[in-house]
Amino acid sequence: MAMQRNWQSLRKPEKLDIEPGADDMRMATIIAEPLERGFGVTLGNALRRILLSSLHGAAVTAVRIDGVLHEFSSIAGVREDVTDIVLNIKQIAVRMHGDGPKRMTLSAKGPCEVTAAMIQSGHDIEVMNPELVLCTLDDGATLGMEFTVDSGRGYVAASANRPEDAPIGLIPVDSIYSPVRKVSYRVEPTRVGQVTDYDRLIIAIETNGAVTPEDAVALAAR
Repeated sequence: MAMQRNWQSLRKPEKLDIEPGADDMRMATIIAEPLERGFGVTLGNALRRILLSSLHGAAVTAVRIDGVLHEFSSIAGVREDVTDIVLNIKQIAVRMHGDGPKRMTLSAKGPCEVTAAMIQSGHDIEVMNPELVLCTLDDGATLGMEFTVDSGRGYVAASANRPEDAPIGLIPVDSIYSPVRKVSYRVEPTRVGQVTDYDRLIIAIETNGAVTPEDAVALAAR
């Protein structure tokens, strides 16, 4: 009973302000106050760790490129090496509906700048950063790719994304599943009436667009 009274007597936030950033679907600052002295750092650190490493999301796990056997190859008429293309593929942000794995394809003919907007993803997958440049094709060059997309949490290295029965030409990709890209927080003093030793927690969040900053915090706080 004493422990329950102790918890009930703690000051809990009376308001939660949300200040949208330049892109309100990706960036926001969230302010919670008042908090008991010291709870700002405790909650801020815990939420930051959860937001960056524990939220569920989707990412590209592997790619197959027509005529390419491994990531150290080069493609005729493509200015970038396959290694550079794979690094760009790792930055593709996706939102997937339902369970994976699922497939996306891309077909392009030069001269052109190949972007994520050219990806054919179907109804189950949304590409959140279509402006992302994957590579550049010279006149007459062609490019075909098939991407594997799956869901998960945190970061998974490319070596863990290679299945035991991987076919020749399948290139595994480092997967960043978390939809949250950046999180920072700071704690400022605030007051309630004449009492000044309370905390104000200010969290700045940037996501990849697959989830809004407000929803990300709500999921992390569960």
